[in-house]
Parts: sequence; C-alpha cells; structure tokens
Amino acid sequence: MQNNYFWKKLIIEFATVGLKFEIHCWNEETEAIRTALKLGKEKLTDWEFGIVIEGIIDEKFIEMIQHTVKPQGVAIYNKMTPFFSIFIENGFSSEHYGTEIHLLSAPIHDANFTVLLKKLREYAVINEF
Repeated sequence: MQNNYFWKKLIIEFATVGLKFEIHCWNEETEAIRTALKLGKEKLTDWEFGIVIEGIIDEKFIEMIQHTVKPQGVAIYNKMTPFFSIFIENGFSSEHYGTEIHLLSAPIHDANFTVLLKKLREYAVINEF
C-alpha cells in the first residue's frame, strides 16, 4: 500500500478522547519517541530494548494520528506508522508498525466499518475477538 489512509481512518475510529493510550517504540527510534513524548510521558517498564509512552487521548493525539506520514524506505516492512505499537484502553491495538491490528469490537457509529476492514486486510493482519 502506497499510503496509510485506511490505517489512519481505522485508528481514528477507536481513538476516543479521554481513553488511555500506550505507544511502544524501540530505543533507536528517536524521532518516534520524541513525537510520542509530546503526547504523554515515559512509563516505567522492564523492556530493556524499548520505551513505552503513556497518556490520555486528547485532540493533540488525534491530530498527530491524522498527520502521521507513512514511513518511507520500507523494503523489509510495509510500515503504516513510525510507532512499533499503539494500544488504546478500549482494546484496539496497532502493532508491528500498523501491519497487525487487534480489535475487541467494532465501533458502533460507523456503518462503513466492514468496508474499511476489507481494505486494510490487503496489507495488514486483522484479528477480531
């Protein structure tokens, strides 16, 4: 996939203001860490190879997602996001740079959700529970 339009559309469906989020980045992903730290604070963990940033979803978080540019130079991985993983308190997660999506439920307010999932399945594994 040449852009991350459908990935952004999906995550916005689940990014509800007031819910907690976690963003996981590998230690060497300094730009992604810097971006995430503008939205939250470092969470103490025992993950020696990475950092976890936690916070509360607000308009800044949603705006950041809407303006996230698909990483370039993705010969090994078709990354949709610069973040290794994003977890939202409602059970949504975008893992392995947006190539693996986990959903606990569908958003109630979107009649086009099935169409969106079909588009995403072209480049991402979608796990529904």
